[in-house]
Amino acid sequence: MLAVSPMNDSATMPRALYLPPAGRPRWVCPASAQLDLLYLGWGKRRFGQSPIPQSRHPGWVYFLVQTGQPTLCLETQPLRTRPGLALIVGPDCASGWTDFPNGICEVLTWVWRSPPRCEELATPANGWRNFSADAALQRVLEQAHAWCRREVERPGALTKPALEHARLHMELALARSLQARPTAPEPALRMELALRWLAENLATANPVAALCEYLQVSPVTLNRLFRAQLGESVATYHARLRMERARQLLADGLLVKEVAFALGYRHANDFSRAYKKFDKRVTRRGSK
Repeated sequence: MLAVSPMNDSATMPRALYLPPAGRPRWVCPASAQLDLLYLGWGKRRFGQSPIPQSRHPGWVYFLVQTGQPTLCLETQPLRTRPGLALIVGPDCASGWTDFPNGICEVLTWVWRSPPRCEELATPANGWRNFSADAALQRVLEQAHAWCRREVERPGALTKPALEHARLHMELALARSLQARPTAPEPALRMELALRWLAENLATANPVAALCEYLQVSPVTLNRLFRAQLGESVATYHARLRMERARQLLADGLLVKEVAFALGYRHANDFSRAYKKFDKRVTRRGSK
């Protein structure tokens, strides 16, 4: 969801970075560091007892709610959050945090000086958007936050590109979560990959071993898949596909020797015998 706050109201709000109470985990970028990352926050928070006042921000703020249900106080509406909710809030979209009086939550926070790198995550300076993060996406965001913390704890010559890498990693994961990708059953997906690989590797002499390595499955599993889906073994399917390609090449005017070498045969005679055998089977099958 992408939403925009009214600029008239936002312009009157202060721009500030309100910190959690002393002792709560956080990192603030030193002025001398000149990093794109301005702030990191993590750990338990009691926004009901120590709320974060509503304000504009020094950059684009990224949140991941890990536990609890704190309320993000936006100008247009209060947003009751939940575990697994991720948000991007623009610098001119004033917001703050509150919670139930005894509420305890854990929220990961990043404040970046510049806007999102991925076009799919484009958020107006006065806007905000949220994402429902599944377990896999949460792990990516948590790993990116941990990566950022390690980098800023001991900054060095590679800190800037490392932080940029961490940001791109998390943004790509967020952007992909917005794409509706059909989830095919595992056997169907494996079969699709196998057929594509075989079509692209007709010159491979021993396709079973190479295809098993590509798919990371055993020969037994691979042949079971082919027999269930096509009613024949991998070797039989590959040989037939190879001969059908040979027929096309011969029809296009290529010499027998050229076709043999194109399909991985070391000797043209070996190809000729295999092709004649295939051609007889096809002719016999067609006459029935």
